[in-house]
This record gives sequence, C-alpha cells and structure tokens, in this order.
Amino acid sequence: MKVLVRVLGTVLLLWLIFSRVNFSHLLNSFSSMNPLYWLGAFGLLVFTQVLSSQRWRILARAVGFEGGLGLYISYFFIGMFFNLALPTSVGGDVVRAWYLGYRSPGGPVQNRRSKAFLTVFSDRFSGVLVLVAIAVIATLASPTELPAWMKGTVYLIGAGAVASFAFLPVIAKFGDRFTKIKVVLNSAKLCFGNIGVLASTTAMSMWVQFANISIMVLVGMGLGLDIPVSYYFVMVPLVTLMTMLPISLGGMGLREGATVLMLTPLGIEDATAVALSLLNFSVYVVCGLLGVFFYLGARANPGVIASSDQYSNNDQFSNNEEASDGNPFSDHSGQRRAG
Repeated sequence: MKVLVRVLGTVLLLWLIFSRVNFSHLLNSFSSMNPLYWLGAFGLLVFTQVLSSQRWRILARAVGFEGGLGLYISYFFIGMFFNLALPTSVGGDVVRAWYLGYRSPGGPVQNRRSKAFLTVFSDRFSGVLVLVAIAVIATLASPTELPAWMKGTVYLIGAGAVASFAFLPVIAKFGDRFTKIKVVLNSAKLCFGNIGVLASTTAMSMWVQFANISIMVLVGMGLGLDIPVSYYFVMVPLVTLMTMLPISLGGMGLREGATVLMLTPLGIEDATAVALSLLNFSVYVVCGLLGVFFYLGARANPGVIASSDQYSNNDQFSNNEEASDGNPFSDHSGQRRAG
C-alpha cells in the first residue's frame, strides 16, 4: 500500500511539474550545460562519499565494529546503488546496515544487527542536524532578500530541531514504550555521548553538506545561471529536507517541484529550474551506479559472511539484556535465517 501511495504521488507530482514546463526550453537548458562543471561536481561527490564512509566508520567503531575504510566505502556505495534501485530513499540504508551487520570482519559484537542499523541511522541523524543548522545560519546571514515563506520555513524547522533536544529528557521517559523514540535516543547518545566522536563526525558532516551544496552550485554555474551562492545555502537544504517526505519514489517530483518553487522568486524559468534539478540528480545517479561494481565484488567474495550459528550466538540475548542495552532494532525471529 505504501509503495502504491508513493507511485501515485510521484506520477501526480511529475504531471503537475511537466505540464508547466516548456520542453524545448528544457532541452535547450540541457544542451547549454558545460560538461566540465558536471565532471567537477561528480568528482566532488565521489570524494564526499568517501568522507561519508569514514564518518560512518567512526560511528561503527564506537559500538564495536571493525574493518578498514575500504570496507565501509564499498558498503556505502552499495547503499547508494540500492537507494536508486529501491522505491524508497532509505532502502540503501537498510542494505548497508545489513552488510555491516552480517559481512563485517572482526570479533563478535553483541547485538550486531541492531547496532549496525543504529550506526546507519546515527549517520543520517548527524547529517540532517548539520543540514538544518547550515540552513538557519545561511538564512540569517543571507545578503539576498529571501521570501518571507522561505525564511519562515527554515526558522520553523530549526525551532523544531532545538525543541526536540530540549524535550529529550521528557521523551526519554517514553523510550522503553516506543521503538522509534528509542532509535532517536540511542542515535543521540551515539552521536553526542563521546566528545571525540561528536567532534569528528560533526566536522565531516559539515564538509559533506557544504559539498552537496557546492555540487548544485557547480551545476548551476555550468548552466550559466545567475544565482547568488548564498541562496544555494538556503535552497539546497530545504530541497533535501522536502525530498524526505514519504510521498514519492526516491523524492522524484518533490525534488524538481521544490527546486522550481525555490527559484521562482529569482525569476528563473520553470524549465531551467527543472533542468538544474535533473542535472544535479544525474550526478548522484552516476555516482550511485558505481555501487554496482562494489556489489558485484561483494558477491564474488561471499566468504566474508560468517556462519549462521556464529551470528545466532552473537545476536541472541535475553529481554533484560535488550532493555539494558537500549536496543531498538531487536528482532529475534529470523536472525539465524538472515545470518
């Protein structure tokens, strides 16, 4: 049912967008793209994904996982590929959590599958928080006059993030009752419970988000668009956050519609805004397709997977242990089969 809703939402959004677009202008925008800028954006994204892999590795090591950077790069690119292939923006996160939980080397990690999912969620959690912070700071410091609705949206999202932290002690009282709350609490604890982890992951998250903004800046420059760089620092975070709404397949339609909406105040034509969105997305698509090679390499080396008995022994724990560990992802049924 959820997939059907996403399909219908995607079709409706794309119809609304492309019914307004002049296709000849859209094609002209594509043809005007300077490929050197696109290649520069692609190279920046590849480097950023390597850095994101290191950030994930730091979080994973904090809960007991091992493995070199190359392993996490491989799993990260595999996750990127499945984000493209699956009808949800978090499908790749589930895949890379599975790889970490069941294919990572090293000694036994108690509740390894649950902790693998926790590291992936915390990785996202850290990135989103930094993204919101960048949007708020950019809005406050923007030399370009922003529409009132855009500033209001950013401030509302920022206030929501601050309020969430302020109410964490209250939320913690209900953590044992609701799985999703436990996920957030455990992620906050993993991200902020260790000064070294907090400092390194925050610095990397800042680079990653600045790079994601810079990628769209490069694409915009390649199209010859006259958009102030400061405007991108507000627009890109808002577009990214909007694509997280679960009403379309992988953010399709939402991404293009949000870009059109954000660029309308600057007088940029809908077709040009859609071209900017699609060309920016194409950088991520091509980078994600690199995950095919990592996936095939992982399939060619199945010996990394431990036996089902080993994983069963590592993951089996009592209800008391689960409660004390604060583990939100426990699912005893099928653990032996998954291993």
